[in-house]
Amino acid sequence: VTATDVNKIDGVALIGVSKVGGQTISLFSNTKSILFDGTNDYIDCGTYDDFFSSRSPDTKMSLSFWFKTSPSGDAHPKSFFSCANYSNGLNGYIKSGIVYFGTSSSTITNSTSTYDDGNWHHCLGVWDNLGTTPTRLWIDGVLVGTDTSTRVPDFTEKPFYLGRETGGTWYKCYGGNLDEFAVWEDDMSGDVATIYNSGTPIDLTSLSPVAWYRMGDEITSWPTIPDQIGSNDGTAANEDEATMVVDDVPPS
Repeated sequence: VTATDVNKIDGVALIGVSKVGGQTISLFSNTKSILFDGTNDYIDCGTYDDFFSSRSPDTKMSLSFWFKTSPSGDAHPKSFFSCANYSNGLNGYIKSGIVYFGTSSSTITNSTSTYDDGNWHHCLGVWDNLGTTPTRLWIDGVLVGTDTSTRVPDFTEKPFYLGRETGGTWYKCYGGNLDEFAVWEDDMSGDVATIYNSGTPIDLTSLSPVAWYRMGDEITSWPTIPDQIGSNDGTAANEDEATMVVDDVPPS
């Protein structure tokens, strides 16, 4: 028996299966995510320069991840990721259910619908400074926000965190799940449908991200969160593995 793109076996997502029945096969499974407590959990992923080689006007960047959260009762922004700070940095966050993405307080876009509904959602933020619409945000494969402002990033050696803001006190730690966090030094807007995959995470290797964190899968030594593409491993802070790594993932 041969098959291509087998999606599920016993309820586990399997992507990129090339042959079955005595043949060598390559399986992608997604069974874990990282649960942030909303108080002090975060992942340290190094600095801006570990991901992006350029700060020139032609800089491009895309960030993709899956998230699941519920209303917090707190009006403060909750950071999915942050590099530098709100006024001059790369940020993705959720505030009162609205999702925001941008590279500074003046170059940011947001959804109009709320997504703190306790369900899994996919987010893709793209910034292409020389593009017609530099800042774009997709939720669940749908373009939900744009901003036409341009700027030159100045994030020299700024820390890059998942789950909390890099600097300042206005932003709060994110409370909820994150899964399959990937970063590209490119405009991935042409691959939105592929990455979203109708609501099922896929193996992103062929799309050549500069970093890809499985967020629970492939962990061999806590608190290291492995980078599946390069050597830019993240480090989880303020929580143990049994609490932070959970069996809760997007639908397969």
